[in-house]
Amino acid sequence: MPIDVNCTFCGKAMQVKPYKAKGNTFCSRECSYKHKARNQIKTTCFRCGSPMTKPPSQTSIRDFCSRSCNLKTINAELNPTRMTYETRIKIRKSRLGSGEGKSYPKLFGRHLHRIVAEIKLGRRLRPREVVHHNDENKRNASPVNLTVFGSQSEHATLHAKLNRGDA
Repeated sequence: MPIDVNCTFCGKAMQVKPYKAKGNTFCSRECSYKHKARNQIKTTCFRCGSPMTKPPSQTSIRDFCSRSCNLKTINAELNPTRMTYETRIKIRKSRLGSGEGKSYPKLFGRHLHRIVAEIKLGRRLRPREVVHHNDENKRNASPVNLTVFGSQSEHATLHAKLNRGDA
């Protein structure tokens, strides 16, 4: 049997089941969000300076907008000379040529042909987009050799036409 309670934020009268009447009770999600935001502290990210809000219970000496900003700062403080751009290039060059040369070449852990396609398009590739090598050579990442398809099915259709001799 419902009981009468008032919204914690706006005071609007409403009926709820007894087990829901404990603690804060809200008439809508909007009131719930406003209630949570009322004591938020406005601050900026220690690393990138982007504006953000935090509840008072989560404030600390340094505030970070994301785990990425936090880890970059920790890495820069605890290990400042380890993974600089120059170090990454040295590590990459030391590993180049050690494989059999049958796979897609990578640049800092990303497929080179996808990076080249992004530069060619002027934007990041979407996760479902597929990059096709026109000459079928996966080591050739020349921009003129690459075609971007919106999905794997479009890419498979092209290969089916090529195998039949239609294309």
